[in-house]
Amino acid sequence: MPPLGMARSRSCTYTPFRDWEGITFGDPRRWCSSVRSGAVATFCAKHSHLRWLVAVALTCVTLAPSWAFAHASAATAAFLQPPPEVSAQAIFAVDVTAGVELYALNADERRPPASTTKIATALVVVRTVNDLTEPVTIEDSDVAAIAADESQMGLVVGDVLTIEQLLYGLLIQSGNDAAAVLARVVGTKLLGAKSGDPVKRFVQAMNQLADDLGLRNTHFTNPSGLYDPDHYSSARDLAVLAEAALYDKTLAKIVKQQRETIASLGTPPHEYALRTTNQLLGEEGIHGVKTGSLPQAGACLVAAKYMHGRNRVIVVILGSEFAYNENGMIDPESDLRWTDAHAIFEALERDFRWLSPADPNDLPGLSDELAAWQVTLKDQSAIVIPASQAGAFRYRLKLGPEGVPDQPIGSLLFFLGTTQIAERPLFQMAAG
Repeated sequence: MPPLGMARSRSCTYTPFRDWEGITFGDPRRWCSSVRSGAVATFCAKHSHLRWLVAVALTCVTLAPSWAFAHASAATAAFLQPPPEVSAQAIFAVDVTAGVELYALNADERRPPASTTKIATALVVVRTVNDLTEPVTIEDSDVAAIAADESQMGLVVGDVLTIEQLLYGLLIQSGNDAAAVLARVVGTKLLGAKSGDPVKRFVQAMNQLADDLGLRNTHFTNPSGLYDPDHYSSARDLAVLAEAALYDKTLAKIVKQQRETIASLGTPPHEYALRTTNQLLGEEGIHGVKTGSLPQAGACLVAAKYMHGRNRVIVVILGSEFAYNENGMIDPESDLRWTDAHAIFEALERDFRWLSPADPNDLPGLSDELAAWQVTLKDQSAIVIPASQAGAFRYRLKLGPEGVPDQPIGSLLFFLGTTQIAERPLFQMAAG
């Protein structure tokens, strides 16, 4: 029989103390339920002599049928949903916090990445250079080959900027001139005492980065993203690069800026007014990352957005429709990557839900259970499950013997049906 005072309106599962579907429950003095903490305490106080006989695993989450969910672990790739119909030729959307792939359309297809290449360029720079305040003098060779119609920050030969300032020009203004300078300077560092072309050496480091990150569909031939048949990446690989960039504090700070004005170190100093090419910046939750466009690549976007708290979702869009105007500039009315991006983020809200362990409306009863057993959950990021799986979502506590405060004491397990999709560590609270 269930413990006295259990909430009968919830669907719960009980099992004796033993492995249940491969889950071993710990000390039989502990049992886990979605009843109110008062009921737990009452039962344990009245029936303490039975604690060694029974450990009850209760699965209990009350969810409104109309709620929608998304999948919630790397093991749930099978829960990928079809993306909305947009103009983009390749799409990849992933919740990197939960480790859940959300949408994938031609996600591993090798395509020209255009200026989204500069995510890798920036990563090589920050992983090679120890002091980003190091001054760099702009040389004629850095800008001589930059065509007038290429994206650039407008560097002046002989001017002096720091490497960090050049990163701002690279990622905000998408400056090909900044990419050229950084490749020369960092490539020279990589060569050391060896002779050779510093830009080629830099590109080698970009490809080594791709190998290190396990990017099977990425190869670079230049640091700026200019078209080359042997220069390619995929939507999935670009998402991995974006995640790596966002873990770097300097790059994460830069890619979320809509505009920045920097003053060079030259004499006289030059002022560079930088404006982002990412039109999504300024919208709620958006904090990066990079755009790109070429006739061969279409309009491209790597976007990062915080959704439902602090879950970071990265959306990569490659090959959206766009056209150039008579001045050789992108016609804003024809650039569909922004329409595509909004359609994808709106569809995510429709097809998925983010369930926060800290929200009693999302996981009713959980906070009472944790309090009853004097355990705490430090990772409060949301669990993601598909809309069609709403009725199959469950959670369970797996607890061992009472331990030292602030030390791991068990796990909070999440399931879709009988499939475990996520696990979070639980920590012992101080007594009293």
